[in-house]
Amino acid sequence: MPNTSQVSVTTTATLLVTANRADQLVYLHSSSGIIYLGGAGVTASTGYKMDNGDKLSMQLSDNEALYGITSSGTATMMVMATVN
Repeated sequence: MPNTSQVSVTTTATLLVTANRADQLVYLHSSSGIIYLGGAGVTASTGYKMDNGDKLSMQLSDNEALYGITSSGTATMMVMATVN
């Protein structure tokens, strides 16, 4: 069963998808603002940039978490994750 959430992302690395013991398929939609994706140490200069309205699907390996951060203010990331 997929898990869905709306996550408020700020200028501090924010957990989007928790690590799981199995691979996960993740669907992301940046619904308000620019969000940068990466690991726990993600920054606005090192993360993968998602512009407002961008959508992305990706697979996370077992024990891999995903974080997001903004360069300023707050943005919302829509997240759906399912274990493979």
